[in-house]
Amino acid sequence: MRFIILLILNVPIISVALLNLLTRYKLGKVSKRRFKTQMLLWALLLVVLICSYPLYNVLSGRPILDAHELSAFDIVQTTAIIFLLYMVNTMRQRIELVERSSRELHQELSIRLSKK
Repeated sequence: MRFIILLILNVPIISVALLNLLTRYKLGKVSKRRFKTQMLLWALLLVVLICSYPLYNVLSGRPILDAHELSAFDIVQTTAIIFLLYMVNTMRQRIELVERSSRELHQELSIRLSKK
């Protein structure tokens, strides 16, 4: 049951990250290379999240979804780490957008001043 709670809390965060990435790519705000890299990162994180604990249980000789060792702290900690990864990635995207806008404005200003 605890493992399912862990998934219920974290899969929406990863889904939002994937949807945000896909939307930015379709709008042309993300390069194809960055899209592939980020998509791989989030997909790998999702696979690790889903497979790690059941794999640990199988290797330990326990039932696959046995989660008596998974504490509430572990669930909160994992959710916080994934949420912080999402927020850091979002902040990095915003910083890049501001830097690109600033660079374009500076170029436009330089062009207009050179015409005078």
